[in-house]
Amino acid sequence: MTIQPHFFGAIDDPLFGCYHAPSSRQPARHGVLLCHPLGHEYMACYRAIRQAAVRLAQAGAGVLRFDFYGSGDSAGESSDGCPSRWVRDVATATVELQKRSGDERVACGGLRLGASLALLALQDQQAVATTALILWDPIVNGSAYVEELTALQKQRFRRSSPDEVIGFPFAGKLRGELEHLDLLQVGRTAGHVLIIETGSARPETERLAARLRTLGAVVDLRPVTGDAFWHEPNKSAVPASVIQSVVTWVRQIF
Repeated sequence: MTIQPHFFGAIDDPLFGCYHAPSSRQPARHGVLLCHPLGHEYMACYRAIRQAAVRLAQAGAGVLRFDFYGSGDSAGESSDGCPSRWVRDVATATVELQKRSGDERVACGGLRLGASLALLALQDQQAVATTALILWDPIVNGSAYVEELTALQKQRFRRSSPDEVIGFPFAGKLRGELEHLDLLQVGRTAGHVLIIETGSARPETERLAARLRTLGAVVDLRPVTGDAFWHEPNKSAVPASVIQSVVTWVRQIF
């Protein structure tokens, strides 16, 4: 398998990504863009995202996984990132994937906040058309997500912090934009959507599925057995069965 690490996007603040070329010598049958979660969840989910990219490439897709601005190896300080910038990063990465794979058909997906940003990127009327969406445990309501993070911070460190969550900057702009995030207000979607819910399906996830169906999407909502693995970087495991179900679903769509 060929993995091509590279920088792309604007010269003054480039993004870092890894393109996984298809295992066969044939051109990519389609492209898949994978969006990481942010903060401590990035570390816990890194292996899962990487393994998903490997398995999708083995199945014939050209896959790009990348770091958002201010995270990983991309440009920017960790305190500079915010959803409004990250949504633009998804658009930039989608164009980069089309160039690398040579195919305009793209599935865009991610894990946790990365999944949410993949859907939010489609709300721009100028967004590149996306054939399918993979929303793996998406953050549906940003206010609830902020409460979850601050509660986790207090639980682990016995104190809350207005500017930090689990060792990562949590500036006012980031907090404010997250609190306004609401996937139930979206007005655009892809034609096919896979929503993966670890554990029992939550009411807000079921409402998201219903919302996307009203917008014309064929939605497959799949609750999967397991516990949240994104809060413990040192204990996280790769959910191989879930990744295989994603690969199978993508092959069926394309």
